[in-house]
Amino acid sequence: MNIYVNNKAIELSEESVVADALLSLNISSQKGMALAVNSQVIPKQQWATYSLNKGDKIMIIRATQGG
Repeated sequence: MNIYVNNKAIELSEESVVADALLSLNISSQKGMALAVNSQVIPKQQWATYSLNKGDKIMIIRATQGG
C-alpha cells in the first residue's frame, strides 16, 4: 500500500504500523520527534501498534536546538 510521509510517497506492506514506516525510512533515532497521522498526533508509545491505511499521510516533526 502507498502512504505519504512528509508529502513523499512510500510503499509499505498491508497491515503496517507507524513503526514500520519509520523503519522503511531508516529512522532509528526517535529522540525529539513528534508524529501525526492524518493531522492526528500519535503518542510515541502507540507507534508500534497504530495501524496504517492506504493513503494515510504522516507528518514527522523533529525538534532542533538553536537560538
